[in-house]
Amino acid sequence: MEVPRPSRTCSISRRDFLPNEPFFSVLTGENGLFVRKDFASECWTGPPEKFVGWWKSTVKHVVDHATQQVSGETLQSRFESLYEQLTATPFGEADTLYILTLLLLRRKLLRHEKEITDEQGNRLLEVSALCTGITYHIPVAMPSQKRLEAIQQELVRVSEE
Repeated sequence: MEVPRPSRTCSISRRDFLPNEPFFSVLTGENGLFVRKDFASECWTGPPEKFVGWWKSTVKHVVDHATQQVSGETLQSRFESLYEQLTATPFGEADTLYILTLLLLRRKLLRHEKEITDEQGNRLLEVSALCTGITYHIPVAMPSQKRLEAIQQELVRVSEE
């Protein structure tokens, strides 16, 4: 049986908890299932008579990733720009293009068609843009951890422009 996740709302006052606010949780059993209720400190009077467990927690400060994400349009634009540069000077920023490709695949803006090997033995992903149907051949170039951090910082910078 799974313990339900915190509700982030007081079961009595219906007030949303604030970041870093302490709250209490109680776990009871009803009809063979665990039922969790969360309470603001000012509403907590102790656990009910029949309970499985109770505990005190603190609301974690949650980062809203939706507001921090780079837009798909920005990623697509950067992808196309890098792809054009790469065709002029092969493997210049191949690792950045590869990471952008993975991000666009995850967001379903590109579709993975197949993996191929070129005449020089390089692995390439064949992907197509869903909005235009254009096919791209992307070198498989996994960056080092240090380079991955630099690419992340670059994408954050690009998103702020």
